[in-house]
Amino acid sequence: MAKSVYIDGRWSDGGDDWFEKTNPATGDTSWDGQASSPEQVTDAVRSAREAQLDWGRRPQHDRTTVLERYAEELTKRSGDISAAISSDMGKTAWEANGEAGAMAAKVGISIKAQVERAGVSFSESAFGSTHLTHRPHGVMAVFGPFNFPGHLPNGHIVPALLAGNACVFKPSELAPSVAHIMADAFADAGLPEGVLNIVQGGRDTGAALLDGDINGLLFTGSAQTGLFFHKHFAGRPEVILALEMGGNNPLIVWDPADVDAAADISAQSAFLTTGQRCSCARRVILPKGQWGDQVVDAIVDRAKALRIGDASDVDAFMGPLVSEHAAQHATDF
Repeated sequence: MAKSVYIDGRWSDGGDDWFEKTNPATGDTSWDGQASSPEQVTDAVRSAREAQLDWGRRPQHDRTTVLERYAEELTKRSGDISAAISSDMGKTAWEANGEAGAMAAKVGISIKAQVERAGVSFSESAFGSTHLTHRPHGVMAVFGPFNFPGHLPNGHIVPALLAGNACVFKPSELAPSVAHIMADAFADAGLPEGVLNIVQGGRDTGAALLDGDINGLLFTGSAQTGLFFHKHFAGRPEVILALEMGGNNPLIVWDPADVDAAADISAQSAFLTTGQRCSCARRVILPKGQWGDQVVDAIVDRAKALRIGDASDVDAFMGPLVSEHAAQHATDF
């Protein structure tokens, strides 16, 4: 049974309901443990609040140095990260490897963006001089999605920490394993205890975090959940909301587009990550007639030829959907 609460740099058992995640490709248990209790979530936010005071006062160079070391630690653990992602959600090895690499690369991108957007600004004029500086907001709640359980929450956490904030991270209950590896990487990089805390669990754990003493919510996930979050914080403009919500836009293909190219793009968009990306199209809009029929037939041919397998199949293009519920939903769609 895995530890599910990470507070002040230490893992402990959760105090709420037990849950498990199985590998959808094999049926094997990839993670199991007790969810974090509401009291533990409150403690995680408190810990982050206390740790943020010192972290936010540190020179930017010091925070940047810790994050640079974190990128190095992620690179050392890339194999473990890839295996954890594949084990939780069945993602193919080639794609999980790419996600692990993107996590480390995100640090350099974020450092560059922080310098460009929030560096100290100074200017002089006939009326005097102006100084522009920035301050952290405080404690950020980070809700991770299942489809990119490492890369997407990492993309929230890294910029938040660079800016001097502290984070409480709730991974998706459908892909909880990679969070443990991230915590170890941060610890070895020298991130002070309490600056990043982790609470595992599902809806109840998330609800407790929403009701916590937070200064911001950083979320990537479904539109339905994002809309709920937006309504939850209505009338509280002091809480920053960064909501990246999923959507499935149609592809529009029109004559005289190349039939093979249109089919390639359509098939890749529909089936990459087994369709579990916000950029995946579920609909193709085509003109009626012979040309449109040719594109449809070409898409069907490519779909039939796609290789489906688990992480051990190096030639597989895609793996299974993340859960039995997701597969049933796709079948009923």
